[in-house]
Amino acid sequence: MNIVKISNSGKLTNLKLYDDCLKELASETFEDIYTLNFFLQTIPRNFGQKKTLIIYVKSGKLSVNNNPSDKDLNQRQTGDNIQLLIAEDENSYFVNE
Repeated sequence: MNIVKISNSGKLTNLKLYDDCLKELASETFEDIYTLNFFLQTIPRNFGQKKTLIIYVKSGKLSVNNNPSDKDLNQRQTGDNIQLLIAEDENSYFVNE
């Protein structure tokens, strides 16, 4: 299983692709989500894996609530900053903005 870490800073999106031993296979930078998704869909064909764990991190949305008693507010503030996806076929290799 390959592992893809995608970091979205708002302007640029960085992608790092690793194999199952965490050896870096590719490192790319994208200016838009459409180009990123196109590249993602080429992974099974170009790197020979049928399954990939996609870790998508949206920087800038991370917010921490220091009041542990307000768990609902903390989850609402940080709930959209990380997506974990398992892509199993070519059509599942994409992320939403």
